Amino acid sequence: MKIARNLSFRLSERLWVRFMCRRSLQSFVSSIRFSGFIVVLMLILVPSMGFMEEVKQNPKLAEELEESEVNRNPVSLVDVPDWRIGDRWYYSGFLDVRDFVADSGVATNVETLNGNLDTQVTDIYTTTVEGVSTLVYKVESEGEYEAQNVELAGYDGDLIIEIDTVEIIRASDLASIEQEATIDIDFDYQIWFWTYTIHVAELVVTNEYDPALEGYDFPISVGEYWETSYSQDTTYSGSSDYVDIPSDTSTSNTTSWEVVSRGSSGVTYSGCAQSYNITTRNSNGDDTGYKWYCPAISNDIKSSTTESIGFIATHELSWYQKSARINEIDVDVEFQLSPLDMQIDATVTVTDNAGNAVSNQNVEFRFEIDGDIRTFTTDSYGQFIVNFNTGNSPDQSDGGSEHGSHGVITWIDGNFPQVGTTTVIIDQNVHPVDLIANAAGVTVERTRGDRTVSLNPAIGFNAVPGDVLTFSVPVVNRGILTSPETDLRVTGPDGVSSTSYVPALGSLEEQRVELDWEVPAGQPIGNSLLEFIVDESEAITNDGNRSNNLGLFSLYIGRLPVAELSINSPLQTYETATLDAMNSIDPDGGLVECVFEIESTSGNMEIIEDDDCIHDFVWEDDGEYMVRLTITDGESDTDTIEETFTILNRPPEIIVEASAYSVPVLSSVTFEVTHREDMDTNNPNSPVDISWQTACEEGSTVSARCTVTPTQEGNYTIEVIALDDDGATVTEELTVEVTNIAPSELEAEIWLSSTRLTPDSRGVYTINEGDLIEIRGSAVDSPNDIEDLFHLWSPDAEHHPEIKLESIGQNSIIEHTYTTSGLHLATLEVTDDDGASSETLVVAIEVVNIAPKIDPISTPLPVPEDGEITITASVWDTVGDIETLVNCFDLNPEENSDEIGDSADDCDFEGNRFIGSWPDAQQAPSTIIFHTTDDDGETASVEIPISVNNVKPDAYAMVSNQNPTIGDFVVLSANLTTDSSYDLETLRYVWDLDVTTDSDGNGNPSDDEDYVGQWFAWETDTSGTISVKLTVTDEELSDSMLITLNIEEAPFSFGDLVSSPIAIIVIILILAGGGGFAYVQMRKPDDLVQAPAEVKRGRKVSMDDAFDDPEFDPFSQDKSKRRVQQQKRSDEGELVESKEKTEPKVPESIVSEEAPVIQMSELDEEYEQARSSEVVNDEVFNDLLGDSESSNEEE
Repeated sequence: MKIARNLSFRLSERLWVRFMCRRSLQSFVSSIRFSGFIVVLMLILVPSMGFMEEVKQNPKLAEELEESEVNRNPVSLVDVPDWRIGDRWYYSGFLDVRDFVADSGVATNVETLNGNLDTQVTDIYTTTVEGVSTLVYKVESEGEYEAQNVELAGYDGDLIIEIDTVEIIRASDLASIEQEATIDIDFDYQIWFWTYTIHVAELVVTNEYDPALEGYDFPISVGEYWETSYSQDTTYSGSSDYVDIPSDTSTSNTTSWEVVSRGSSGVTYSGCAQSYNITTRNSNGDDTGYKWYCPAISNDIKSSTTESIGFIATHELSWYQKSARINEIDVDVEFQLSPLDMQIDATVTVTDNAGNAVSNQNVEFRFEIDGDIRTFTTDSYGQFIVNFNTGNSPDQSDGGSEHGSHGVITWIDGNFPQVGTTTVIIDQNVHPVDLIANAAGVTVERTRGDRTVSLNPAIGFNAVPGDVLTFSVPVVNRGILTSPETDLRVTGPDGVSSTSYVPALGSLEEQRVELDWEVPAGQPIGNSLLEFIVDESEAITNDGNRSNNLGLFSLYIGRLPVAELSINSPLQTYETATLDAMNSIDPDGGLVECVFEIESTSGNMEIIEDDDCIHDFVWEDDGEYMVRLTITDGESDTDTIEETFTILNRPPEIIVEASAYSVPVLSSVTFEVTHREDMDTNNPNSPVDISWQTACEEGSTVSARCTVTPTQEGNYTIEVIALDDDGATVTEELTVEVTNIAPSELEAEIWLSSTRLTPDSRGVYTINEGDLIEIRGSAVDSPNDIEDLFHLWSPDAEHHPEIKLESIGQNSIIEHTYTTSGLHLATLEVTDDDGASSETLVVAIEVVNIAPKIDPISTPLPVPEDGEITITASVWDTVGDIETLVNCFDLNPEENSDEIGDSADDCDFEGNRFIGSWPDAQQAPSTIIFHTTDDDGETASVEIPISVNNVKPDAYAMVSNQNPTIGDFVVLSANLTTDSSYDLETLRYVWDLDVTTDSDGNGNPSDDEDYVGQWFAWETDTSGTISVKLTVTDEELSDSMLITLNIEEAPFSFGDLVSSPIAIIVIILILAGGGGFAYVQMRKPDDLVQAPAEVKRGRKVSMDDAFDDPEFDPFSQDKSKRRVQQQKRSDEGELVESKEKTEPKVPESIVSEEAPVIQMSELDEEYEQARSSEVVNDEVFNDLLGDSESSNEEE
């Protein structure tokens, strides 16, 4: 029955409980935190809602199962029970958490939680399960579990868990469909006289199974096995300030069950002497629990389950209350074992509680596996007959010999629902008679000495010589008809056979035959067979399957294991005893498991399980102690041995220490017992007595301290005896070294000239860098050593340890100068003539840095732009710093050029002598700064004013022709104007072409800006004498220069006409064309000559070429210099110097003697005169103003 499983419910281990105190108690219990251990304790006690997950094997199941007994009487069919509202079961139980606590490391004294569970049926109704209308029981349970005097987090209290569960169970086979558990946990603790309750949590957990969990397979018989794979959906809800509510889960599991034996569960209750042990296994085949189903109470009488986290939950029936039945409903099927798809009858009888027939009663018939649900009315006999088809639906669980077993239900609805049930087994292999020698159903009782146990697969079917075995051999009729009478021959392992009578058996009925066998002393080790055969003579002709008439049952015959126990000895208290049982053996092979029962100093027995058969133990007090060793082999056979071990008293322990282990002669030394202990004393307050074996200056030889003054050099040994309360003594000795008296009381004085310096509160003397000081030292020693003391000074021990100064005598004087600042340590060590040295005296001297100084610097005289300024700085510092000074000039105090510090500390020029100039007075600073820095970062600086004056420009104007004629082009140039190199590039050139004419109308004729530029070409347009004014201006100053031009009127003449470049070109073209034509007609081709270069037309040149040609001079008398030479340039326009400079060549005129001579006409003379004139002609202007992009082309 599923209700008992309610006693082993467990939830996810991720729940974690943390107890916190109420606000009013916060000051006392705010530190309490409860680990997940408490939550799991709470949840594990919930009535089992199936198996939440795979659980571990239960090693204690076999031991508990051994206590059961087997019934040797024939049994009737154990069918599915019918429950009524009000049926009630009351269980007591406990939760064994010792293994869990040991493995978890939780600091608590909890071992078990004890409680009770009250379970009863509260409703019967129909619902839909897996799409099928299903009659179900509603079973409600109320449980309360408590662990008193629980110690957690340093507090004592009671843990109380209340659990209310509701489980929905299918009436046809008691399969579990759904479960819901409501858990409430409280912790009661006491503060002084008040008891407080903390409400930890209320949690609701719901489990749904698909398919429903079939924890039973009715009808029940020994040897039956079935397995179910199912999915489980778990939902969580609730509220708590201390418990994290888990997330919902959905898992898939596989669980199997087997009916392993029949007999007593060990729980005494009327009618339950013959109960059925149903063992549960996980998917690995490990035993995880068991339950004993008792037909008399229609439920489990006992159950035990091992949870996945290490708990073992065990529950036993206390009492059972069957509700009053108004009516009884009996269901009798024609064939309880039926072929598939067979029409059979079911007779339903309704009687009242006095046994009288109840007529005209509406009763619902339900064969739910096939959805066959009908309503009938009882006749005058209280009966009706239903004909239904058994169908062919298999079980939802795997296993068993049949195709399926399905419940047949009849029920009467109303305020008091009444149910009648039975089971129909369907199988495709059904015979009229089928007698089976059921080897799987054989039970064995083993009697060894005065103890009788029931064997089962969990324990193992095994025995040893001398055991008395009682076999209960079952014969089952798996036919649909009653079998005739027959016999059963049983042959024991010793070969002795006996024949027993088997009565007629109805369908599925069972008859058991018993056989006793005492295992002989010489029985070989190994398997022995029990053979039994029913109807050996084959007298039953309608037995449809004789292959199962013979049954074989195997039993292992071994030997008892032999226990052997040893211990390392002798042993004292608090010494680790190694209990060694590794030499224990199992003669029939295999490993053994060991259980040690150890008597502790308190007299209690501690039970230790150890698979390695070796265990360490410590006894805290001397005495004799018993150790019992029980070993168990693979056949569950055991052997026990007891040994008594003597633990010896441990002498007291003392530790003696000296105030010094090396003392000067004639100096006192104190010896002290700093630790004394009697670890195994029975009286912690009992002291360990002390006795010094010499006279002590304290006046007592039994106190903890003893002071003595050695009078001789060498080793001095003192002896002390300790006595404990058991009379045991221990003697300790301690030796110290007595040494020569070393120099001591070293002192030092610091003198500066005639002044003795005084240290500050830290004991540090202060001087300046470069001070010459005198250090005086002195020491104290014995008179015979005082005059020969060797003084070793290290005046700068940390920075210059190589400097050592020596002196002989009681006093010493040294001189020293410190060249670096900071803390310096002078040390003095004094050694006497025995080689004994004093402690080093350390004298701390703080040397203060002296900042550098700069001598006054004279202000330099003003200089013009580009004029050099020379500044030399003289600095002073101490000897140690002078060589490391960093001298710098900051040439622009207003600019932080290095972006470090401020703008006045830049090091634009390093050194103490600066020579420099500034090209621009506007950008020159008014001051520069010289600064110097020593190695300590101390600085000195001086600001030096400087004056850089702007240089006035010197204007200089030139003209290409001072006597031009109107219309002539003249070039005005200021190229020879001078100024500073910086200003020369930014000068502004303004030309007033006539200082007598106010061209801008401002009233001042001499300040006109007729042209702005360094030079330009100007075509004269007026005659007379005019003054041209050039004004040159830099950023501050300006300078002007006048140049006078005499411009003459040009007389009108043909010469003027031909002097025009255009007229000249036209005339030349006409003459050249006519003359050339005549000449060509007159001469031969070979008479042609190249025209002189001088008569070629002017060409356009680049302005860059005009300025870059060093030979070009537009005013030169040399005509070749008035032509611009084309310059070679790179792709970027840069001038490229020619590797070889060649002079331009003018082709020579080659005139044939026979060639006609062209006579120079008047026009030719005019052209030549214009060409060779000193006035700049068109060719010059074309060279100067031509387009640079077409300078290589000729027009």
